[in-house]
Amino acid sequence: MKTIFTLLLAICSLTVSADNGKYEKAMLDNIQSIYTAASTADLDRLTNTFSRIGDAEKDKWEPYYYASLSQVFKAFRIKDAQVQDKVLDEALVSLSKADGLSANNSEIKAMEGFIYMIKIGVDPGTRGQTLSPKIYGLFTKAMQLDPNNPRAVLFMGQMQMGTAEFFGQPLGQSCQLIMKSLEMFDTQAPSNPLAPTWGSYGLEEWTSKCNGAE
Repeated sequence: MKTIFTLLLAICSLTVSADNGKYEKAMLDNIQSIYTAASTADLDRLTNTFSRIGDAEKDKWEPYYYASLSQVFKAFRIKDAQVQDKVLDEALVSLSKADGLSANNSEIKAMEGFIYMIKIGVDPGTRGQTLSPKIYGLFTKAMQLDPNNPRAVLFMGQMQMGTAEFFGQPLGQSCQLIMKSLEMFDTQAPSNPLAPTWGSYGLEEWTSKCNGAE
């Protein structure tokens, strides 16, 4: 009886391992496609794919996170501010599902703050004052949860830089964070293969502002 029980456990273990391998491969293939998507339609398909994976897995936050990221990347390609705003709202809905499965997750908090930071651009005059405290709170929380999260550090630096430029203040503090994030991106080595690694694209634009401020 003990031998049969051991054999059943081994079979179950192999099944779980195979399922996890299939899940991981599907995720990795689609994550890579986010960065190479040729159109907003491609990003819509990826959003739907990640959402379906999340609905099937039920207990994994990463699919909903990447569904949200696909929508964020789509928003960057939309020129109509109102349409962009709607897409960002949809990204927040996807992200809330990830948050429900992984509370106090640095990556999720950083992403949420990033989405709200983009939303300020739709109506800076009104939203800058109302959303800024929320955004700073999310980035602060993300950095507290994981001080080595380069996205959290970069986004905080970007937010501080935008605020400093608006009020005509020195960029010193924001530049320290942005330059620090650059080092973090170079050295990040997540143990989870599905962990976010994006965020360094276009970083030269921000570092150039810091170099010009020296």
